[in-house]
Amino acid sequence: MRSSRQDVSGNYAGAVTRVLAHWVDLAIAGILFVVGTAAIDYVLRTIVGVDAEAKDLGRWYALAGAIWLFLYWWITVAVAGKTPGKALLGLRVVGRQGDVLPSLRCAVRAASLPLSYLLFGLGFLGIIVGRERRALHDTIAGSAVIYDWGPRTAELPMPISAYLARKAAEEPRQAADG
Repeated sequence: MRSSRQDVSGNYAGAVTRVLAHWVDLAIAGILFVVGTAAIDYVLRTIVGVDAEAKDLGRWYALAGAIWLFLYWWITVAVAGKTPGKALLGLRVVGRQGDVLPSLRCAVRAASLPLSYLLFGLGFLGIIVGRERRALHDTIAGSAVIYDWGPRTAELPMPISAYLARKAAEEPRQAADG
């Protein structure tokens, strides 16, 4: 009889899991950016004595935000193979053959991520319809996103586990009868 536990590690990550991880990462990166810019503003005002008007900083703020997001996605994937959001949801970014993604390709992946948003997000369509579930930025960088729960296996909810166990027990009987 087969086990009711399923090993999902190494399989391509699905769209829902990737979207949730992306939202978590956007929230984390956004909070860190706001806290960081508030700290820099505080230092500039109190220690340096610079009081810049917000209207003068709009373009610089947007540029700093874009650079911050690039660094967030590049460095976290280059160092750990995953962003904090991906780590939370059990995902890892790897090379197309399952190897560790080199730092330069991590940078290419991070830099090309905005391209996936172009044309109403059509660059993400490959996650839904592609066999390897790769977005445009994954294709450009030669990367893939997989489930990575390490050596442990994922446990299915009890009713599903019981159903799968019954089906596995019925298969040998059906093969013998057929």
